[in-house]
Amino acid sequence: MTKKAAKKSTRKRLLEAARVEIVNGNGDLDVANVAKRAGVSDGLTYYHFGNKAGLINAIVNEFYHDLDDKVAGVPFDGDTWKEREKARVHAMVSLFYDDPVAMIAATRLRTDPAFTKEELQRNDRLEQLGARNIADAQRKGEIDAAHNPLMLASMLLCGVMSGVRIALTSTPPLPVATAQQSVWGFVERAVGLKG
Repeated sequence: MTKKAAKKSTRKRLLEAARVEIVNGNGDLDVANVAKRAGVSDGLTYYHFGNKAGLINAIVNEFYHDLDDKVAGVPFDGDTWKEREKARVHAMVSLFYDDPVAMIAATRLRTDPAFTKEELQRNDRLEQLGARNIADAQRKGEIDAAHNPLMLASMLLCGVMSGVRIALTSTPPLPVATAQQSVWGFVERAVGLKG
């Protein structure tokens, strides 16, 4: 194995170990436990990530890259905004149910002062994407044009995240299909879909 491949492999093992530790620690982790789980020294963890916040931020960034790849950046199929966005909402809810780090990254860690700047940038980017999407649907007459697209996108993101959080933290958690249906129902009413 080349030195570059070994470095990449070590980083990957550290991230996998950190994901387990952050889930077990409900948003917190101990660097020594991560290193032990990955089978490396504490020093290698600091070498790759700088500090504990750097390691946690790498996990959060992985989640958001996954969100982009599977939800936000995907041109879902459908003839109408309603069809495409219903598929997007279902995919987003599924991602949160499938990835145990997702809810931690999107709730507990997003309020951590160490990640506030990046979180604000991510949120702004998602709001801008949503606003363009909504404005396009308004131009086509699919969504009530009386709404400010950016404001609506921001409110939708907050509402969707809150709905998913409640669905996952209910005792017992809501079935994924029920959560998808409820979250989509909220979106549909909030945007004032026509027809």
